[in-house]
Amino acid sequence: MAFVTGEVVEDLGGEAPFKVVFKQGDTVLAEWSVDTKEDGEEEIVAAIRGLSEEGDDEDDDDGDDEGEADDNKPRGGRQS
Repeated sequence: MAFVTGEVVEDLGGEAPFKVVFKQGDTVLAEWSVDTKEDGEEEIVAAIRGLSEEGDDEDDDDGDDEGEADDNKPRGGRQS
């Protein structure tokens, strides 16, 4: 399996001057526009950290959603 890479590239004629591109080999997995190279680099780091946090949540899922809102939970009162 090829490595996944994330980089900020110029996007001439795009929505913004740059875009973040995640690739696996030659296949683009995700991309989005950003205003600056620095913004894109920060978003890459945030995306990777978010994946790490999601993995931690899945590994530590004991069914207790401490402080997390769940719109599917009953809020009291009569259910119909």
